[in-house]
Amino acid sequence: MTLETRLRQLDAKRAACLDRLQELPPDRLTARPRPDKWSILEIVDHLVVSERLVFQGLPDPRLLKEIPSRPGDRLRYLLVAFLLRSSIPIRMPSQGLAPRGGRTFDELRRLWDESQSWLLAYAGGLDAAGLRRAVFEHPAAGPLTVAQAAYLNQLHVDRHLRQIEMLLRQPSEA
Repeated sequence: MTLETRLRQLDAKRAACLDRLQELPPDRLTARPRPDKWSILEIVDHLVVSERLVFQGLPDPRLLKEIPSRPGDRLRYLLVAFLLRSSIPIRMPSQGLAPRGGRTFDELRRLWDESQSWLLAYAGGLDAAGLRRAVFEHPAAGPLTVAQAAYLNQLHVDRHLRQIEMLLRQPSEA
């Protein structure tokens, strides 16, 4: 699968989920299944925050610098990918990935749309050498190329979309 195809498929899946969530009443989006678990809106917030953290706040692509690899980076990347594909509970590797709160669904959607557009434009402008440069830093997986970042992002979004689906199957309290 090409990088562009992967990014477009993820964007379509993400947009379909957001379209579905847009139809829900606000209290359904903010209802927590338990006090220690995130609401649907908090999950979306986490996904937005996570992307922006890994993508370094969506800078001008010319400002991205290659991050040197370290021993163990490949193993950390593979471990993170394995954990994201699994149903094993995962702790956030950084509190910087926690939902910020205080943002509306529409605002989060706009921010997430912006992140996805930026990534697609950035990836589309890379040559073969640019695709091999590790310019993103994942808090647990370490330095990532755009393809690696897109793959982990896909796994991360898929994991949380499964979580959202579980929440949507639960009866609402209204």
